[in-house]
Amino acid sequence: MRSRAHLSLFAVVVLWAGSFSVIKALLDHGVEALDVAIARYAIAAPGFALILWRQGGLPGLTRRDAVRLGGAGLLIVLGYHLSLNVGTQYTTSAVAALVVALAPGMTLVLAFLLGLDGMRTRQVVGLTIAFAGVGVVVALGAGERLSVDSVKGPLIVVGAPLSFALYNVLLKPLLGRYDLLALTAATSLVGIVGLIPFVNGSTFDDLSNAAATDPALLLYLGVLATLLGYILWNVGLEGLGPTRAVSYTYAISPLAVGIGAVVLHEPVTVWLVLGAALVVGGIAVAQGVSLPRSHGVKRDPPIGHKRSDGYEVIGS
Repeated sequence: MRSRAHLSLFAVVVLWAGSFSVIKALLDHGVEALDVAIARYAIAAPGFALILWRQGGLPGLTRRDAVRLGGAGLLIVLGYHLSLNVGTQYTTSAVAALVVALAPGMTLVLAFLLGLDGMRTRQVVGLTIAFAGVGVVVALGAGERLSVDSVKGPLIVVGAPLSFALYNVLLKPLLGRYDLLALTAATSLVGIVGLIPFVNGSTFDDLSNAAATDPALLLYLGVLATLLGYILWNVGLEGLGPTRAVSYTYAISPLAVGIGAVVLHEPVTVWLVLGAALVVGGIAVAQGVSLPRSHGVKRDPPIGHKRSDGYEVIGS
């Protein structure tokens, strides 16, 4: 059981890290940012519908909870993915991945500002380090001279972790009452409905005229990174518990940098490496998560299939 959980989480890290390069490749091939999101979720939609049915839906869902779920769905699909896709058009996949790595930190800040959680000294120090790291990545990470054009993409991508933070805060009261996989499926389906008004004739023209490799890239995003990724994440949570499982996610952004360098030939500058170390290290300090060990560690129970701090973790 535990070995299967480790393998599942390792697969999640690889799939989610690779998705940043896949998105960048599709954009470079001329696929519109909005159409990448539409195609990705259109492919995943039947799977999410099946998951929601297999998990028994969301029994006892109140009107207030439904409103929260609806807002969360629009944030995670429209807000997160459109910000990520549009911003990635103007920067590298590596920079985008490192900006998105701020998502857990932004969640902690937002929860503190709204009076939902306290803030410890360790968290303040860790978040300060992480935000400084993003500053380094945005200003110098891509190896370009600092200008309006060089920061345009990263600043747009900031909308992705911000949307994630709002999504987490909205969804937090529901995590103890509903299954996480069912919630993920339901919010995704709501978000897909939010994408429908943006579908038009140019969407179909854009996708039909895509490069020969683009259907495979879209299948990667829809089936592997989105649908299978969340299923494997839940397998990892059940097997290892939330605290140990979340430690795997710190490998996503550094691996995304490496994949972008190998597959897309993106530059890996000293500043990018420094910024990555500050971002990942700072978030790890803020969340107080230790790396998995094989002995002498008390496992966290997968209560409600959620993080130990009550917040969900998602991928690209």
